[in-house]
Amino acid sequence: MIPKLIIADSEHNSNMFYAVGMLIPDDFVYLENNGKKIIYIDDLEYNRVKKEAKVDRVVCYSEYASGVDRDSFGNILTTILKDNKIKKVQVPGDFNMKYAKILLDDKIGIEVCEYIFQNREYKNNNEIEKIVEVQRVNEKVLNFVIEIIRKSRVRKDGKLSQKNKILTSEFIKNAINIEFLKNNCISDSDLSLIVSCGKDSADPHEEGRGPIFANKPIIIDLSPKSRTNRYYADMTRTIVKGKASLEMKKMYNAVLGAQTLALGEIKEGMRADSIHKKVQDYFESKGFKTEEKNGKIQGFFHSTGHGVGLDIHESPRINLNYKKKLKAGNVVTVEPGLYYPEIGGVRIEDLVVVTKTGCKNLTKFPKFLEIK
Repeated sequence: MIPKLIIADSEHNSNMFYAVGMLIPDDFVYLENNGKKIIYIDDLEYNRVKKEAKVDRVVCYSEYASGVDRDSFGNILTTILKDNKIKKVQVPGDFNMKYAKILLDDKIGIEVCEYIFQNREYKNNNEIEKIVEVQRVNEKVLNFVIEIIRKSRVRKDGKLSQKNKILTSEFIKNAINIEFLKNNCISDSDLSLIVSCGKDSADPHEEGRGPIFANKPIIIDLSPKSRTNRYYADMTRTIVKGKASLEMKKMYNAVLGAQTLALGEIKEGMRADSIHKKVQDYFESKGFKTEEKNGKIQGFFHSTGHGVGLDIHESPRINLNYKKKLKAGNVVTVEPGLYYPEIGGVRIEDLVVVTKTGCKNLTKFPKFLEIK
């Protein structure tokens, strides 16, 4: 086995967190060699890391140099590998080029792995429990948001208001972030929190801005991360405050039908691209074409789903390019959608775990279009 090498912090790098199981804010060295997991770390972190990290051994940089700076770190790194008689290492795809240069300059071979920890694709019961914990927070916060919209007043101009103030996407997203923090979760990027209304909802990754309107589609897509266990959850619902148009109702029913179809197809051994193709064919059969019109793509033009874990988007993917078979333990979203600029968008997203005979839906939140 070629030794695995990661150099990163574990606060932002999911592979490093998966490897060591604790948060360390600055880059450090993780080496997996001959079945042993070793951390090489600054003396500042030594006591904490030795107590908390899920590894076999922790070594201080001071064993190699009295002070670690940009110049001495290269010598430390190559000395570590030479001490372990290592001439070639496996590194993750996001391995920093400055560290790669140090290795290559010292004639250390590098093999880049797309997935340095293959087991990350298959969640064990403990990991699934962590994801479910975050999804329950997600559902609690989504219910909070829908109640805000439900209790809002419809102005004469069609805008929603609360306490005589116009209800905006920005206000709702700020309220969501506060609720997440109250429940020990965060939205760690703008696109992990989408509240888009009307024609904005026709762009799947439009985060939303400005007033929320009655009788228009509102896409709410929430993907929080636990501040403690670091796992994500993901869920989307599309609602209308008031009365949905006939076109919107048809779109919603088609998306719901496509999701039901996909949920019924998911099980161990099914090819991901096959599931996605069936969703595409279903939309076509219902009269919803995917095409470019007036310079914009419309219809269904994103993946049916993606893996969720320590990253919000990870393997496996459910799209035409992912031709591998799903396996038990995969945790994936199921989120077909339709988007037409003149109407808006509809997306419904659940989070499921693949089993040998089907899938288990980890999402309990109900699906409905209109709220009064």
